Amino acid sequence: MSPRRSAPYTPHQRRSFVEGLRTRIVALGSWWMSSVTVRVVSLVMLAGIVSMVVAGSVIVSQVRSQLFDRAVTSAVDQFEAARASAQSTFGTTVRTAGQIQQAANELIISQYDPVRSIVGAALLRTPNQDETSFQIAEPSTQSSTQIITLISDEMRQAVPGSTGVLWQSVALPNDNGSTSPGIVAGASLELPGAGQYEFYVAYSLENQEETVRLVTGILMAGALVLVLLLALITWLVVGLVLHPVREASQNARKLADGAFDARMRVHGEDELAQLARSFNQMAQSISDQFTRLERMSKVQQDFVSAVSHELRSPVTTIRMAGQLIYDKRDELPAALRRSAELQHDQLINLDTMLSDLLEISRFDAGAMTLATEPSDLADIVRRTIRAQLPLAQSNGVAVYMQTQGDTTAQIEPRRIERIVRNLVVNALEHAESRPVRIRVVGGPTAVAVEVSDNGIGLTDEQVAHVFDRFWRADTARVRKSGGTGLGLTIAREDALLHGGRLQCAGELGLGATFLLAVPREVGQTWTSPLPLRVAAAEESWNDDSLWERIGDDDGTARGAEEGAPPLTPEIGRVKRELSETGSIRVASREAQRPSPDAMSAPEAAGGETRDALPTAGADPRLGPHPSHVAREVETPEPKAPETGGKA
Repeated sequence: MSPRRSAPYTPHQRRSFVEGLRTRIVALGSWWMSSVTVRVVSLVMLAGIVSMVVAGSVIVSQVRSQLFDRAVTSAVDQFEAARASAQSTFGTTVRTAGQIQQAANELIISQYDPVRSIVGAALLRTPNQDETSFQIAEPSTQSSTQIITLISDEMRQAVPGSTGVLWQSVALPNDNGSTSPGIVAGASLELPGAGQYEFYVAYSLENQEETVRLVTGILMAGALVLVLLLALITWLVVGLVLHPVREASQNARKLADGAFDARMRVHGEDELAQLARSFNQMAQSISDQFTRLERMSKVQQDFVSAVSHELRSPVTTIRMAGQLIYDKRDELPAALRRSAELQHDQLINLDTMLSDLLEISRFDAGAMTLATEPSDLADIVRRTIRAQLPLAQSNGVAVYMQTQGDTTAQIEPRRIERIVRNLVVNALEHAESRPVRIRVVGGPTAVAVEVSDNGIGLTDEQVAHVFDRFWRADTARVRKSGGTGLGLTIAREDALLHGGRLQCAGELGLGATFLLAVPREVGQTWTSPLPLRVAAAEESWNDDSLWERIGDDDGTARGAEEGAPPLTPEIGRVKRELSETGSIRVASREAQRPSPDAMSAPEAAGGETRDALPTAGADPRLGPHPSHVAREVETPEPKAPETGGKA
């Protein structure tokens, strides 16, 4: 069997290792940034380690210096005593060459005692001296220390001219090949008849070195224990301090979620207790303010709802009567004809405002429901554009449309059409005679409708308020299509009711873009097939070949009069009563404030509030009520104005 070979190293393995290392570093960075406890404990440990290293280095250095100085002093004293004793021996009792050689050998042998850290000695003749009567052999200790090799040339030159003891630090070789610290001490000796010799002794400082190692180990162990103990104490203290902070953070999240009864526990009278008291006071103040604002909002909603309903019947009656006058305007003098037209337009605007207020009150009451059905958003958009072609022609605006993908979704067509109508009318009003382009794009989970123009545009501040109630970017701007300031607000609420989203982006001087995105099925997770951006900034936006122009040859444009609301059966009844009896039977009611559920239930089932006129005798949102009483309202015959009179 052939030997198995290991796979060669590849750059992919290196990249995997680098990516894994980078991932770990990023995770550690996130952990570091997300925890105050980790940062504080780490910084305290780092400061403790640095302090211990500095302090330990100073202590070990001092211990080493003191031990070395004492060891050198002791070795020098021992050497001086041995030298003095040898000089005395050579000067008094030794006379012959054999005696001097024997005394020298005995001296060298006596200077080998590892117990006392004496590891060897040597007696060397001083070079370059005059001839003497005789010379002796240069004895030295025969050991692994090899003292002769440790004596430097500098020391050999210095010792003969010195009357004292000289020493030099050296590294002493050991049997195992390692080295240990030591010194070599030297001085000159005078041997009678043999001349001047140099006496050297080597001393080991290994014991002192072991002492330094022991002290260093003890200091390191103590420093490690101290740093760990310091980290533990810091962790406990930081946890004690941060516990109220964490509690305050949790209670703040509860307050943000609407739990205004969240409070902190107060213990003691210290700074943390003051923090808890301050938080509780803030929470109580927020709760009181929210309760007050909620009560004021409820009063406001009830007021708007009640006023809207109370005005509904008289406004309906006035509008029906105005419709009759408007239908007879050709029979009126010129001044009265213009008054009838103005009255007709303003009554429509008033009725629209009441419908919008009622719709907003139902959204506020949370009583809106969806009556969905499979519908094609492209068809709804196309139908809405054609209905607004008279306004587009009046403003000199060309309308283009583009569809992509499957644009069918489970929606309530009436609400989607209302959203699209608001967006298209808004774009036509602000397009500054430049094109308006609408895209309908179907994605895997959602359908998006993008309405963009190349008009005056919007600033970032205006984008932030564009869906606010009764807000206008330019209050001095004249609208040709009326408007109550509630259209975009209702449109956003309709989008949210579908589980979708209505967004806006704009740039001053470049244009604005509104993006409606709704899921194919209400309640499912979805992703918009179109991103939110200022569409007019893209080059493809101005390429007409990619778009379909609406209203060129389909014959769907209507005149201004065709855009007026059609007559309803109720208005026909009123016209007959006026022609036959001269009076109208209308329903009056005592001051009754309907509940939000009562006023919104029929409409939530799919009733339209803007396009259809309710019956004058009974409000279709309220149903029959005992307080509805029919009464006669006499309507006098109109008199012809005098010539030259003021209508």
